[in-house]
Amino acid sequence: MRLPDGSKSRAVLIGTSDYDHLEPVKATGNNLVAVRSALVRHTGLLPQHCVPVPDERDLSKIGSAVQSAADQAEDLLLVYYSGHGLVDTDGELHLAQPQSARPPLLPWSAIPFARLYETIRRARASIKVVILDCCYSGRAIGGMSDEEDILGKIQITGSFTLTSSPANSVSLAPEGARYTAFTGALLEVLENGSPGAGEFLALHDIYRELLRISRDRSLPQPQLCVTHTAEHLSLARNRHRPEQVKPTPPVTNVGRSEPEPSPWHRSKARSDWPPAEPILTPEEIHSVRFKTVRLSEGYDEGEVDAFLDRVILALMEPEAGPQRMVPEAVRNSQFATTRLREGYDMDEVDAFLDQVELELERRWALRRGAGEDDSSA
Repeated sequence: MRLPDGSKSRAVLIGTSDYDHLEPVKATGNNLVAVRSALVRHTGLLPQHCVPVPDERDLSKIGSAVQSAADQAEDLLLVYYSGHGLVDTDGELHLAQPQSARPPLLPWSAIPFARLYETIRRARASIKVVILDCCYSGRAIGGMSDEEDILGKIQITGSFTLTSSPANSVSLAPEGARYTAFTGALLEVLENGSPGAGEFLALHDIYRELLRISRDRSLPQPQLCVTHTAEHLSLARNRHRPEQVKPTPPVTNVGRSEPEPSPWHRSKARSDWPPAEPILTPEEIHSVRFKTVRLSEGYDEGEVDAFLDRVILALMEPEAGPQRMVPEAVRNSQFATTRLREGYDMDEVDAFLDQVELELERRWALRRGAGEDDSSA
């Protein structure tokens, strides 16, 4: 068994968190960031070959991303979707986008799974993996009769298709949770591994662990469609270490009323600098929630969020390669202040940015240690 060849594999991660006509699924943004990071760290996909498509209104851009991945993938083609799943009056599954409306406009405003199916089916990739974290309950239109109806519609030759819940069950996105229930469990499996697997986590190992978690937590049971021997593909290394397993923290939003100080000092003279492990990850930055203030000075929320979006993109780059952001960009960052409207607590933001600056310093120190010329970035 082997892991996918990262240079010959492609992934497209589609997700919608805000809708014009449907309830928001706020955890979707965190899902995309965390799944992308997990695939790069554990599966070996190259960052540039793992493309997130968040909250996209133009269906042609989504189609272009999927078609491009399907044309280029030779080993693994993986398509992930997080958001609302709806079925039309004919029982056809659609993946909802921001502008999606219920029937009769659904086919004109969402991704028909049949079209996605056809693109993936025609791809030359050896293995095709489809992961759907959405509900496609018959209650959406009062239609779907049984599980076999929908599972038959999403079966792809030479593929492994994993869904978050049965046909007539909604998927769960608990209020305030960092991830949806299914994706949170998937990330947990990739991070902690499986005691019943070998060196690698095959797709059937992942499915078995997801079933166990869903039963233990009374979640909707994930469903599986497999053709040929796709379930034997190894998707990640098995990180299970019995003596090191730690309880998984609850998947709730991260609040930082008192940011934790970093254990690392800025001094490059220390023997333990730079640390091997990141001080901050893109997932932690994406999920941070700052305290808001009013009638006292705070930072403009939009400006802070936009800056942190740039930081997330910078930290998604490989540590060993050129870095798109220097520590000084954080140190010299400035934001408009607010008083008569809500803004972020300034001390809390400043403390968090200190951690961001340390992470960028760590990355540049790694580059210097590798003998790379800083001027090349």
